[in-house]
Amino acid sequence: MKKFLLVFVFISLFLSYSSSFASLSISPLKFEFDINSSSSMQEKIKVTNSGDSPITLYSSKEDFIAWDDSGTPQFIKSENQTQYQYSLSNWISIEDENITLAPNESKEIYFRVNVPQNAEPGWHYAAIFFSPGTPGWSQVTVVQRLWVLVLVNVPGEVNISGNVKSFQLWKKSQKEFQETQNFSDFPITFQTLFQNDGNVHLKPTGKITILDENAEVLKNIGKETLSSPAGAYIWEKMVDYIPINDTLWNVLPKSQIKFEIDWMGFGYNVLNDDGTKSVEFKNLEEYYADKASEKAKYLMFWQRINSRIVEKKLTAYLELSYEGKDKEKKEFSDKKEFYVTYNEKYVWVNYVLVWVLMVIILSVWVYFIKIAPTQRAKKEEEMKKRILEEIENSKK
Repeated sequence: MKKFLLVFVFISLFLSYSSSFASLSISPLKFEFDINSSSSMQEKIKVTNSGDSPITLYSSKEDFIAWDDSGTPQFIKSENQTQYQYSLSNWISIEDENITLAPNESKEIYFRVNVPQNAEPGWHYAAIFFSPGTPGWSQVTVVQRLWVLVLVNVPGEVNISGNVKSFQLWKKSQKEFQETQNFSDFPITFQTLFQNDGNVHLKPTGKITILDENAEVLKNIGKETLSSPAGAYIWEKMVDYIPINDTLWNVLPKSQIKFEIDWMGFGYNVLNDDGTKSVEFKNLEEYYADKASEKAKYLMFWQRINSRIVEKKLTAYLELSYEGKDKEKKEFSDKKEFYVTYNEKYVWVNYVLVWVLMVIILSVWVYFIKIAPTQRAKKEEEMKKRILEEIENSKK
């Protein structure tokens, strides 16, 4: 019974914290500083409680690095922080380790970064966490945390080096990705593996442009996200390419990231009932059917729409770059040819009917131009001859 009560209390508290967590907002989400050794910098974080209940937040800090190729920050436990080459958390001091926010209240939390004299040049990475909870139960809330990323560059000799390791096309088959060059439906996944071999983080960006077998660029194939310098979302727009890392993710030192982008189809804007706009996608059949309809808007009576299975060769061109030393641009390019199969609509012409019509028209032309005048002249000649004969007979 006691165990049941403990579980019940734990679940109740967890649900309470979950509700509180949903009402919290934090800004900005990322700081990037250049700080010399033996120097410091102070900044502030704004935390807002938009809920109806007061909430207490506990702060903490950890280093982070991208351990896997998805680029997801992996946080390093405190006992390993001193051994981490790009450690930063030990340089950070937070003014208020815990604060209480009333309903609809905002507070500014100050923190300071103190760079030691013997700091290693290059970038260092940490996160400041805020966990909702109540005294005595803070251990419950470690499962839910808001965080702010802090990136500090210590000027000095740096090594900037990055490369595109691979560029591949994948399709999802039974919840697994399979590399292929043949596709019959969307989405088509483009995967670019980027390796950072230097000691500073990089922001590689680029695009994938797709051309058909007639060297025509496919239109409205991607959505590009526009963000502020602080990383806040502004809006997105349709573009004639598939953007890579338009959200400006960092590739941390000695790590790699797989940029996986799904080509969903050919986008177009839809006006919703509530007045908002959304994006929907056409498949290959719809896209090429629309292109064909632009050329032939009306069908003649001897034409009709038929369908056939076609295979079309497409080429994806990769362009990726990052900023090196002295803002020099390092550029990479690659291309992949692949094939798409779809049901194509086309205008079918009934050539038998056209041939019959041509024979009829030719026959009519021959009759009125050749036969009819000859027959008319012959009848006139016969009539003239008969009249002359009648005149001769009347004289007798």
